[in-house]
Amino acid sequence: MRQFFCLPILMVLVAAACTDVPEGAPDEAVAAEPIVTSNRIGLNRIGLNRIGLNRIGLNRIGLNRIGLNRITNARMMINASSVGDLLATEDGREVFSLVVSCAIPMDITLVAKVQGTTLEFPGEIGLAPQWLSAPLDRSGQGWVSACMLARVNVHEIALPISMRGPRLALLVSNDERHEFTLEEGAFFGNVFGPTNEPLQAFACRGRDQARGETGELIDRDCTEPDPAKPGFTQCGMMFAGDCGGFAARHSCELFAGWASFYLDCHTAPISSHPRPDERVFHEVITTFVTP
Repeated sequence: MRQFFCLPILMVLVAAACTDVPEGAPDEAVAAEPIVTSNRIGLNRIGLNRIGLNRIGLNRIGLNRIGLNRITNARMMINASSVGDLLATEDGREVFSLVVSCAIPMDITLVAKVQGTTLEFPGEIGLAPQWLSAPLDRSGQGWVSACMLARVNVHEIALPISMRGPRLALLVSNDERHEFTLEEGAFFGNVFGPTNEPLQAFACRGRDQARGETGELIDRDCTEPDPAKPGFTQCGMMFAGDCGGFAARHSCELFAGWASFYLDCHTAPISSHPRPDERVFHEVITTFVTP
């Protein structure tokens, strides 16, 4: 895994406008810090509030292609006209680095120049490679959102999670499946939605999280309901209930046992009389941790 990042402090640095880097031009400075993922196993450390505070920037970049022009086969300039807001703050750069890590394949690095400093944002998982050349479509928004939400940690500590779903980029090996055996839950939503509406961030509780805290589940609270805030999880996402058939009422329609992930998850437990605001998300990422 390449170990680039976008400045010190969890993916970051200053200022507003970016300019093109001419092909072959030397980089004045490239800030390095560990990226937050390695293939499907992500190291989560971002807080949900940082995503929420950058919704205007997220909404804007979703409406435009994220890449601009190739520097080399492996490096592409960022579309600065749409990303400038996110690059202007530390939290924004942290969120943008997570966006790129989720959306762009690991053989592409996005490059921006901010006040004389060259920033590199390496791709990793590749859930929306089409975003390099076109606006992010609805399905892409869902997959990138699910990936970002799966990597939220209310304690903002980094620990490994296994992310699974019906995408080639999320398929897991037998070794990974045998190592990451505790089912935390599933994540879905759309962080690119309208800013005048509540953040669409949903989580349902998995089988092992419902049984009680053990192993690395102790430091993962985003699928646990918050007793002090009914309807929300302990990290501020909307609680969709228990995920699967292990519960009498559950929010996901199917569990693919052979690959261990949930499909078609509702924003509330499935019933014969759904709520008027209930939605179904097809872009769902299921997470597992180690015992």
